Amino acid sequence: MYFRMTALILGVFCVGTAELSPSGMLSELSHSLSVDIPTAGLLVTAYALTVVIGGPIVTAITTHLRRKYLLVLLLVVSVAGNITCAVAPTFELLLVGRIVTAMVHGTFMAVCVVVAGNMAAQGRNGSAVAGTQLGVNLATVIGVPFGTLVAQEVDWRATFGSIAVLGLLASALILIAIPDDDGTTIRTSISDELGALVRWPVTGTMIATVLCSGGMFSLITYMVPMLTDVGGLPAMWISVVLLAYGIGSIVGNFIGGRFVDRSVEATIIWVSWTLTAVCVLYWFVAPSTAGNAIFLVLFSMATFALIPGLQVRILTNAADAPTLSLTGNMAAFALGAALGSWTGGWVISLGFGVRAVSLAAGVLCALGALLIGQVVNRSRRHSTGVPPKSHADGEETGQGKRSV
Repeated sequence: MYFRMTALILGVFCVGTAELSPSGMLSELSHSLSVDIPTAGLLVTAYALTVVIGGPIVTAITTHLRRKYLLVLLLVVSVAGNITCAVAPTFELLLVGRIVTAMVHGTFMAVCVVVAGNMAAQGRNGSAVAGTQLGVNLATVIGVPFGTLVAQEVDWRATFGSIAVLGLLASALILIAIPDDDGTTIRTSISDELGALVRWPVTGTMIATVLCSGGMFSLITYMVPMLTDVGGLPAMWISVVLLAYGIGSIVGNFIGGRFVDRSVEATIIWVSWTLTAVCVLYWFVAPSTAGNAIFLVLFSMATFALIPGLQVRILTNAADAPTLSLTGNMAAFALGAALGSWTGGWVISLGFGVRAVSLAAGVLCALGALLIGQVVNRSRRHSTGVPPKSHADGEETGQGKRSV
């Protein structure tokens, strides 16, 4: 199981690093390709938009494929996109490479969650899903800083080339380590996937994901100004606090996965409200340098403790056809990121200042927490007297348990 999870985590690490790396080397990209910084920033924006639009499309046309080979295929496409980025002589071709890579992002992440859930022992769905999320944590803590260093000391092309090489290694490991379903898993049709997607426990959770992700990214986008402009943190300590933030995200991911193993419903309810409380309390402590840094780490822990629960909630309620729903949830995270970044900028533009972003984040998270409560309570009422669907939480999809 550990070798199999390592293969999945490495794949997620590669895809996550490819997504995030340009944000750390915009200056190098701008200078090398003779474009301004805002234009170079389109590499990040275009990626996010492609995940939102392209992910469900790719999932819809690949539902019939065996998941082991689908993972390998998607990683190979990602490798091709990163190679295109590495050799691109113009900004336009680099943008094409980014779009190619982003097209497979959502589907790859979703299939990893499904495969991890299927391989998990009974009662360990949360830990398995959190294991795949660890790849994203490591991309944030290790992948992006290392990619930025390579871009500064060698060349930004070497960063994309390194990601491509790691992607090929991850493809080989997945081919070796992940068992082939070979008919033991029921492969789904697009009608099955759409039927699962429109169930309210799934759709409602996705909307809650947009709101909670919006709250998360309101603060994430402006966390450095929060530290320096509001908290008065010296510039030399920023990297240390951001490293602590990354470590906090790993700890939160681990804690969230363990609690999800016990109860998906209880975990997403109390963690979403904990995240809301942390955002609101952040406003009070922000002027204190130490308090600001401590609450940023608490924020990272609460943020990443919530993500496994949202994913397992989708996986449980769309268990008979989960891939499109999970891909949609990946798109929901991306939409939330856009919503959060815009909300934070809007609050600042109104004259409330950077400090008020934490309150705006709290409002978005509170709306998400309220919706999570409504969805959970409705599911409980509807499942009264019905045998439990999931060993992780006893939630019901309405179609009986099937192998996925």
